[in-house]
Amino acid sequence: MSNINTKKKIFNVAIDLFSRKGYNGVSIRKIAEKVGIKESSIYYHYSKKEEILDKILDYFIERINRIEITEEHMNELLKQDPMALYHFASESFKSQYNSLKMTKILRLIFIEVYHNTKVRKFFSDELINVPIKFWTLIFRSFIDKNIIKEDSNPRKLAQSYYNYSMFKMFESIVLNYPGDPREINLDPIFDNIEDHFNFILDAVSINKKDEHNHKNRSNSDNNSNKQ
Repeated sequence: MSNINTKKKIFNVAIDLFSRKGYNGVSIRKIAEKVGIKESSIYYHYSKKEEILDKILDYFIERINRIEITEEHMNELLKQDPMALYHFASESFKSQYNSLKMTKILRLIFIEVYHNTKVRKFFSDELINVPIKFWTLIFRSFIDKNIIKEDSNPRKLAQSYYNYSMFKMFESIVLNYPGDPREINLDPIFDNIEDHFNFILDAVSINKKDEHNHKNRSNSDNNSNKQ
């Protein structure tokens, strides 16, 4: 087995074991046994167990950051249909977790957020703050395009949507984690998440009556300015 393959196997085995037993529940010796090498051989590739965790988090965020959307692309999708923008963002999010490895790492993060300070900060920074900022921009763009009411709070809408999404992921890969992780099916989870998005959108959308009143207020404001 080459050094490259050995390091990759250590990495993959660590993800699997950490996601099942937690970071503190897995020793270097256990990883080595599963890989089929001596415990001392692990240290040829990783200086300590924490370095393996660091590399796992690096891999996770690198995958997350592969998909980006520019403001120009966002506006282009909005011109097509509000749901076109949502589906782009949703499918991007779904594609990030469509590999078993990413699902296992997310489960590891969910588990360790209660025990590990480093993972807790990573979760807060990368899996809460950054996505909510992104979804806040999307809801703000809906307001700017008069799709949803102008008095809507885009950050609260983003929190309502995204926090629900993360809970459904937590429910699936922690609370209802199957004996065989390969049995996890993200499709019904994302269908449920989309239903929640539509529920939020319906609650704050501008219907024809609202739009008519909005135009009347605008005309009234314009007339007042002329006077």
